[in-house]
Amino acid sequence: MIGGGVIGCAIAERLSLDGHQITLFERDQLASHASGAAAGELSPQSTASRAEEPALQSLALFPELIARLEKDTGINIEYRVQQGLQPALSEEEASALRATGEHWLDAQECRKAEPSLSSEVMGAVLLEHAHLTPPRFVRALAMAAALRGASINEGTPVTGFDIKGGEVRRVITGSGSHEADWAVIAAGPWSKEVASTAGVEVDVRPQRGQLAALDHGVVALRRSIFWSTGYLVPKADGSIIAGGTEEDSGFDDRPTVAGIAILLNLACRLVPSLGAASLTRTWAGLRPVTPSGQPIVDAVGAKNLIVATGHHRKGILLAPLAAMQVASIVGRS
Repeated sequence: MIGGGVIGCAIAERLSLDGHQITLFERDQLASHASGAAAGELSPQSTASRAEEPALQSLALFPELIARLEKDTGINIEYRVQQGLQPALSEEEASALRATGEHWLDAQECRKAEPSLSSEVMGAVLLEHAHLTPPRFVRALAMAAALRGASINEGTPVTGFDIKGGEVRRVITGSGSHEADWAVIAAGPWSKEVASTAGVEVDVRPQRGQLAALDHGVVALRRSIFWSTGYLVPKADGSIIAGGTEEDSGFDDRPTVAGIAILLNLACRLVPSLGAASLTRTWAGLRPVTPSGQPIVDAVGAKNLIVATGHHRKGILLAPLAAMQVASIVGRS
């Protein structure tokens, strides 16, 4: 297993549950990139329509998975089911949201549900979704796998593969080579680089998403607020996370003044009282995105080499489904 983000760790946990012996290699530390940077919202309704069905399928896997992880590891993943709002700030947006068939709240109902919303909000769709704390989730997945005998190796980049007869025989790292019945590349936007060492072309690139943490002061959001490319997510510690931009920045994961300004301006437009909040932290992560916008979870090149990447903004949400898909590929062998 190559990659210690949420996709790699979810696959490791699932395969270890199925009785496989897992060795996971992470170049840096677990959840040190997009998985650790994510806000943790699990909202299938905010995906594109063609992606909503798999997102709903994956969301349905969470209750059993969370219960198992918390029982096995003792880690509180801070998972909770809650409601969110996707507001309209124009007649055009309102018409589009009403056409979705989701539960529509008019302007008065919106401010009754969320009093701090701007008077500009003309109405909103009420969304059912869930939320968790991503670093805790990733650590729990890795720990559960380790408790079943998996070897978790941080600070260990994979440099290549020994391929013979159309099969991966060994995975090569700086510390040596390791026998493999299957190799799974789940290295986010770095999957392209890793796969190239196996002679495989994976069309995935990084896309930067910036986030900001706000100390809300007297503002208390009851629900997450979504818009076309961003969100405001109230956290268990009382902070509010504003995210996330979509920028083609290469592998530059540094937050920028312009990017954070976009988030804060829209946050204040939706919830004007956030203008008095304290900005406590800014950061960014690099999401893996494919040209089609759809994930890649498939055997490629060598018949025992699987790539699982390209989950873009929904890596946390789609991780249980990705793990099930990889387990299915391995189980068919």
